[in-house]
Amino acid sequence: MRKIIFLILILQSSLTSAQIQQYFFVDDVEVVEYLYVKICIGENGETISVTEIPERTTYKNKDIIQQIIEYRKEIDFLPGSKFSNQCFDYPFTIVNSKYESIKELDSNCVVDFGKGKYRYINPEYRDVKIKRRKRKQIEKTKDSKSVYKIEWISPCNYVLTYLKVSKPKYEYLIGQKIDVKIIDVLENGNYVYFSNLSDRTYGFEEMEKL
Repeated sequence: MRKIIFLILILQSSLTSAQIQQYFFVDDVEVVEYLYVKICIGENGETISVTEIPERTTYKNKDIIQQIIEYRKEIDFLPGSKFSNQCFDYPFTIVNSKYESIKELDSNCVVDFGKGKYRYINPEYRDVKIKRRKRKQIEKTKDSKSVYKIEWISPCNYVLTYLKVSKPKYEYLIGQKIDVKIIDVLENGNYVYFSNLSDRTYGFEEMEKL
């Protein structure tokens, strides 16, 4: 059985909230893969079930998938949580352990990635069309559009600030910032990055330049 190299359980001892570890480092993926689960919460915030969603999951190691599922089963929400009596889908990101240091690439990424058209490698977002200009980044699908201000704060670190969203349910994001650190450029020209949305949502992704 392969071993999960990195697993942080972020649990507050006061049990005022439950935070879920969003990514795991392993030694059996090339770059990044994804595990999607359906989580069902009971009346008092307790986790009733956690099940894999195979049709959305790209990671194949069933032993580690089961470890992650068992880990998530141990996390409950407080009574009265907005998630009580609900089921929802949740993604876990599975990352090659060589990226554990989350170290910014020592290169001039602005030259290669400062402008152009891009798309995500993540199958969930393959339909998103990305256009990056000097000061703005625009992301579009057939039924949505987001506009960001882009600021390069170092050669391989940029910040995206939400300027516009097309769907009212995402208006709360306007003004929020996503810190993006490029941590690798692959042989095929794609880059790997770590993102941090308002110290709340973290992720690793692979981006392709078209």
